[in-house]
Amino acid sequence: MDTQNSGFNIYERHDFDCECGRHHKMPIGEVVIDSGAARKLPYYVKALELGKKGILVTDEVIFGSIGREIYAYWQEQGLEIECYVLKGHIRPDEYTVGNVVCNTPFDADYIVSLGGGTVTDVVRYVATRLKLECVSIPSAMTMDGFFTNMSIIIVDGLQVTYYLNYPSLILADSDIIAKAPSVMNAAGVGEVISKISAGMDWYAGKLIKDIYYCDRVEAMMGECIAEGAADETIEGIVPGEKKAIENLTDALYKSAVAMAWYDSSPCGSGAEHQLNHFWIKCQDEKGVPQSMHGQEVGVGAVINTMIWEEIMAIDFERFDVEKAVEKTWDRGEWEKEIRAVYGEGAESILELQAENHSFDKAVRRNEIEKIIEHREALAKRFEAMPSSGALIEKLKKAGAPWHPKQLQIDKDELVKSLYFAKETRSGRYNALWMAEALGIMEDVSSKIIKKLEF
Repeated sequence: MDTQNSGFNIYERHDFDCECGRHHKMPIGEVVIDSGAARKLPYYVKALELGKKGILVTDEVIFGSIGREIYAYWQEQGLEIECYVLKGHIRPDEYTVGNVVCNTPFDADYIVSLGGGTVTDVVRYVATRLKLECVSIPSAMTMDGFFTNMSIIIVDGLQVTYYLNYPSLILADSDIIAKAPSVMNAAGVGEVISKISAGMDWYAGKLIKDIYYCDRVEAMMGECIAEGAADETIEGIVPGEKKAIENLTDALYKSAVAMAWYDSSPCGSGAEHQLNHFWIKCQDEKGVPQSMHGQEVGVGAVINTMIWEEIMAIDFERFDVEKAVEKTWDRGEWEKEIRAVYGEGAESILELQAENHSFDKAVRRNEIEKIIEHREALAKRFEAMPSSGALIEKLKKAGAPWHPKQLQIDKDELVKSLYFAKETRSGRYNALWMAEALGIMEDVSSKIIKKLEF
């Protein structure tokens, strides 16, 4: 894998002035993607001056399969480190955060996560709150979140995204990751696939809403997609080929680099990620297990691409702008629907969208006119995207879900997500917002349901 980019090592902390006019940086101390990387923790604790005492946080399954042996090895090497094992089914919520806080020694200098996304998110949140150095050792490559400063914690039943301190060190051990069930690493492929539809959303946001865009960030995200969605990578996921695992890991790290340079996630998080948040809410309400993040956004990418296929099939030369404008939500009706859909979480949604979701028909008309103005640029970008069918085939080949049913999301929940998932974030623009602006969501949702054979 290429360890150099534009004259500096992207696997170490770096910063630079970009042609876009902004100063970019990647604050992670160091990233190691290699066989046996986890065993090198004692060396890096000393080399990076992380402190004298640490604590390992993991779960029962991971501790029993790989954690106990690694923990013993670290102690044999003279590392002063304690261990806390989370019991039972773990949710990234207030209860789990509290458990980790209460079991972290007062004199700890750093905290190490060994596990999947849930353990990683919780540990990163706790490390920031307790002002500790953070080390991440992923047990499977399910998402790019291992390399970011974002943690999703469930608070009062709703997913809340926190932007936290970056890890001081990430040890991505291909020996460990390759031993994970292939379905987990297949989720990582879903995460890579999600960057394809997210990129289309981001580009649309640039044209329609003047959202900040950077060619260097786009190029780095392109490297992520090229490496992580390559046939060589995808075909090696099910058999657990180490080269494929390292390629996937490297791709997901590059996604994180792009988002760090951007200093936010619009370049790698579009409508598919908002669908993911809504679907997790549905799963929690039904009491069914949450799917992995990468699984959800992979399926979300298929749905998002289907939305784009319907948008770009419109004959904009004959499009009835005023008919679309008349479909603008009435604020009272919209608030009624939000309260019905989000229940106890509705107030936070209404507050979030207070200055973001416009009900002004003049604003809606202007948005539609901008879409029509930029239709050729949008069409050119869209033509470079794989079709929803092509994404489905990639996900199938990797052993990842591709249909909402595989996430236990039913037809009604899918339709509701198409209408209301976008309300969980502000300051973003994507295919969900565009379909609403064009007044076509009813038609789009029915066509997607038909395509998916619900």
